[in-house]
Amino acid sequence: MRLTPLRRSGLLASAALAAVASLVLATSAFADEATTDDPRAQAFLKFVDVNHPEACTVGGLTGSVVLPDGFTYSGGDNTKYLNITALPADVKVTGMVVRSGDLLNVYLVDKLGDVPWNELRAPVLNGGELPEIGQWFGCGIKEEEPPTSSSSSPTSTTTTTTTTTTESSSSSTTTTTSETSVPSSSSEETAATTTTTTVAPVPVAEVDDLAATGFGSTWLVGFGAALVAAGAALVLVMRRRRA
Repeated sequence: MRLTPLRRSGLLASAALAAVASLVLATSAFADEATTDDPRAQAFLKFVDVNHPEACTVGGLTGSVVLPDGFTYSGGDNTKYLNITALPADVKVTGMVVRSGDLLNVYLVDKLGDVPWNELRAPVLNGGELPEIGQWFGCGIKEEEPPTSSSSSPTSTTTTTTTTTTESSSSSTTTTTSETSVPSSSSEETAATTTTTTVAPVPVAEVDDLAATGFGSTWLVGFGAALVAAGAALVLVMRRRRA
């Protein structure tokens, strides 16, 4: 069969399209695979940044985005490595994301171990070259501070009253002691307050056996004696007259 120029052109065009399609498929298959040279990381081909709603859901991450200013670090953007030397104090970090373009490495805390985390990086490019970091951030859960607990007990007051009475001086002394327990946030402290009240002795006049009235009894004795003498004289006179 003899090919005409028109048919020959059609066959060449079909072959060119097939070659282009094969190249596209091969490129897509290769691009769908993200590779990393860091055994601590898991590589992904996906566009994710700090504002993406799924930023902290890739590769088993949990929590919310933690921006770089919450960490103490060196390197990072526009360099090939990121070194984390300290974590935020109020956040439980669950992992890190380091990306370059649509390629990103996800680091979980379980794989990283204890801080410092050195030489975090983005996935390698197709040719095996390590790219510069375009963006990085952390993921974590904000830790709420536990409420401050202070044990306090109601204030108790104990009052003791002692009364002492002395018969000789007819005085009374009263001593009152008050003990107050004041609660404290760290420990219970007891403050004792003693108040002494002394009642001055009341002077009492000494009492004689008989009250002084100004009226004597000596004249009664003399008057009685006079009556006895008068009676005796009268009896003597009467006897003489009868004789």
